Amino acid sequence: MEPKSPAGAEVSPSGDSAVVQIMKAVVDSIKRHGAGAYPEEGCGFLIGPDAAPRRIDEFRAATNIETEGRALRYRVDPRETLAVTKALSGTGREILGFYHSHPDHPARPSVTDLERGFTWYTYVIVAVEKGRPVDLRAWGLEEREERRAFREVGIELV
Repeated sequence: MEPKSPAGAEVSPSGDSAVVQIMKAVVDSIKRHGAGAYPEEGCGFLIGPDAAPRRIDEFRAATNIETEGRALRYRVDPRETLAVTKALSGTGREILGFYHSHPDHPARPSVTDLERGFTWYTYVIVAVEKGRPVDLRAWGLEEREERRAFREVGIELV
């Protein structure tokens, strides 16, 4: 049986997990944005070149358009996603994933994250307790035999 995160989504056991490179300035921006959005979830785009190893070198804040329960979930405006995608077209850079904060909850994926996630993206979650960022983790979504589960991805600061 897969371990469950405190928020309820299945999490695959860590093995030889993949690593995502993230610039320190991006991590700092994610933490600031999460703290600023508190007590609601903040969210944003993780951007970088489509190359291996995966390297996130830019963060762009997004609007949380969730209409209910914004302290527990987020939804990125599809118009913003389209605008960022168009702006990046032809640059060799792409949306590599999404960031969001978990106000007063662990930096682990929720059931909602599992339901809304896509396997290609990297998801970064920052736990914000009482307005202070306290933990930041990266996750990848796996699908095997009709089962979906998040797997923690190591973060290499660059």
